[in-house]
Amino acid sequence: MRRPKGRLPVIYADDALSEIDEIADWNEKTYNRAHARDYIRFLERHIDTLAKDFAKGRPVSTRPDLRYIRIQKRSKAYGHVAVYIFDDQAVTVVHVFHTSQDWENRLAEEQR
Repeated sequence: MRRPKGRLPVIYADDALSEIDEIADWNEKTYNRAHARDYIRFLERHIDTLAKDFAKGRPVSTRPDLRYIRIQKRSKAYGHVAVYIFDDQAVTVVHVFHTSQDWENRLAEEQR
């Protein structure tokens, strides 16, 4: 695959959008609406850096066609993992998982 140059649009797949909604709902119920809004903005800011730095993610061990970035506020805290694929047209975020989920096995199961 030819390596794209410049900025690529970042597109969120339906699954990723649903997962972000679930993250927002959980944060609102657990904390409050302002916290949920701020946390989603935090996630999206990090995900949006893929527009320019799309190759920074690491390959998913169970799905080498996919890459991921880990997003967390503190280095030893829980956070989220954005799983994506890119080509010379766009970066597509396919999932956003909590770091405590068995997300690599879930991705392997999806491929079957």
